[in-house]
Amino acid sequence: MKISLCSVPVENTDRLRRKRSEGPTPIAPKYAITSLNHWAEKNGFATCKFYDVDMLCPSDEEVEKYFRDNETDVVGLSAIVSTSYMQVKRLARIIKKVNKKTLIVCGGNLAASANTILRKTQIDMCVVGDGEMAWVGILNFMKSHLETKKNEIDIEQLLNVKGIAILDKDKNLRFSGYGQALPTCDMSFPSFKYLKSGLQNNDKAFQNYFRPVHTHAGFSMDDRSYEKGRRPNVVQIYLSKGCVARCTFCQRGSLGYRLYDLEKLESYLKDLRDNYNVGFLAVDDENFGSNKKYSYQVAELLNKYEMLWIAAGVRCRSVEKKDLIHYKKNGCCAMKFGIESGDQTMLDIMEKKFTVDDIKKAIFACYDIGLYSNLLGFMIGMPGENLRTVKGSGKLLGEFAAYIRVPVDSIFSNSDIPYAAPLVGTPLYEYGKQLGLIGSSVDEEEKFLEATSNISYYKRFYINFNGAPMSEVVFWEILIFLEASRTYDKLMKNKTVNEELRNKFIRQLKIRDLNPQASSKQKRIKIMGAASEKKLDLSFSQYFISNFLKQHIVFNKVVAKLPRFLVDPIVRYLLYFEYLMQRHLLKDTHNVHRRNAKGNSKIRIEYDQIDPLKTTQKDRSLRSIVTKKMAQLQRTEQEKTASILTAGP
Repeated sequence: MKISLCSVPVENTDRLRRKRSEGPTPIAPKYAITSLNHWAEKNGFATCKFYDVDMLCPSDEEVEKYFRDNETDVVGLSAIVSTSYMQVKRLARIIKKVNKKTLIVCGGNLAASANTILRKTQIDMCVVGDGEMAWVGILNFMKSHLETKKNEIDIEQLLNVKGIAILDKDKNLRFSGYGQALPTCDMSFPSFKYLKSGLQNNDKAFQNYFRPVHTHAGFSMDDRSYEKGRRPNVVQIYLSKGCVARCTFCQRGSLGYRLYDLEKLESYLKDLRDNYNVGFLAVDDENFGSNKKYSYQVAELLNKYEMLWIAAGVRCRSVEKKDLIHYKKNGCCAMKFGIESGDQTMLDIMEKKFTVDDIKKAIFACYDIGLYSNLLGFMIGMPGENLRTVKGSGKLLGEFAAYIRVPVDSIFSNSDIPYAAPLVGTPLYEYGKQLGLIGSSVDEEEKFLEATSNISYYKRFYINFNGAPMSEVVFWEILIFLEASRTYDKLMKNKTVNEELRNKFIRQLKIRDLNPQASSKQKRIKIMGAASEKKLDLSFSQYFISNFLKQHIVFNKVVAKLPRFLVDPIVRYLLYFEYLMQRHLLKDTHNVHRRNAKGNSKIRIEYDQIDPLKTTQKDRSLRSIVTKKMAQLQRTEQEKTASILTAGP
């Protein structure tokens, strides 16, 4: 039996290809792919061939040639996020064109939309939850099936494998139930030899795994990064699976929380150091520090192998000052916290389970000991968002800037604050469906998945969960900067700027571009070229409007002193003009995302439901609100099954 695994790109292939032609693109080693192959080998199957579609960005013709040259009985597609939908649909179409009998399995977070995937694409089945054991179960089934030489698959027998979602002969959605999570002892780190095998001997593409340190802004704030003799390469690394938290916009909490074995980690670090010249690690766990004993041991191990590192997903309540001192002593350069909002009500909606004071305590402690951190992990547009909550985030940013005595424009002039995106398998997604902003039918859900498959498009065109006028919604991002500037000026009246730290921030901003050699003129040419071709990122309008506002209005000292009733309306309607212009350029006549609150207003969250004076913290969680509303809905068995899948284990 011939088996292939494919990594699925998280966005439009053409856009990825353009990005990677401009310079090295940091990509995390593919843990899921290598783990599936490792588990298959452990259970008696030969090495699964790997085709790295994500890294290579092949054309339709190249994909077709690969599958013609490599006849395959079973193909596993790893789609880690819901933005991969169009890529999955494309790959399945090409594979079936080559051989209709090839069994195609889709796993990853996207598989939670199994009802839509199975009905609208040529995918044969989906694996929901941890995929390793289900993958082996499918391979064992297919081995037996091919030996019997039967034409049709015995669906009832296949459903004995846990984690399988499939359509039966009557086109009813069937789910075999969630399987066992992969035990900690069987969790393995990526094999770079295996990853390289999926690149068709493309050494240039392989280098994307080893990001040059000068392109990683997080290390630029630490003088140790510039020491002679440091190995230059950076690799992203994960030390756990799942998450201890259950944020209502994220699906990771449903997977539990498991830590990688320390002996395996040490072997992996030795391989990275000796064979791939790695001296820097971006630890991209969602919850580094949640298990304090383990985190201390990891820090000491990283220091043993002379690794400088960044922790990129730390919870505010997981660290104290003594912990930060230990981490810095053992090579930590930066600590990045998942903040999301500076307003307590919004933190409760998101189910963050920490307070604004917890955020301040963690961030300020970092700077007290000389450890770099930032406050750029904001998200706007969650249900309940309004001008008051957005201003709360702005005030927190301003307090942070004043604490370290660095002007707001030095820190945040190039920052990006995303609007909330409803990922499949989250309460936010279910809430969008309840409102009618994400259609409940298969056709409507597919429209949503198609649109979100273009990240740059979705980034600019947000689902309006709150019913606020669009002239207000598009103003929220800049309002954070305005409030930050005002708060900073107020707090800094009798203080002096920290020039040394300011210069470090400026240095960081200068090198954050993946192609630091590109001149500003070259960048403008690229921007205008993208606009003239009407590419969906529309950087042209963003450059000439948003950046203009930030540079000449938001951070202008003279303008900042003007009354709010003069500045805010001007900025607000300039941004609204940008939004209308983008709609026109994109020919967005149907306006799939920003439906301007045409959903079911009767079930939209009202302020009384999230008023801290009237409700408990648990009651204010979006999860609680969605659960209560779902209990009131009358649903068919099909809808219930689909809901189980999207809700997660």
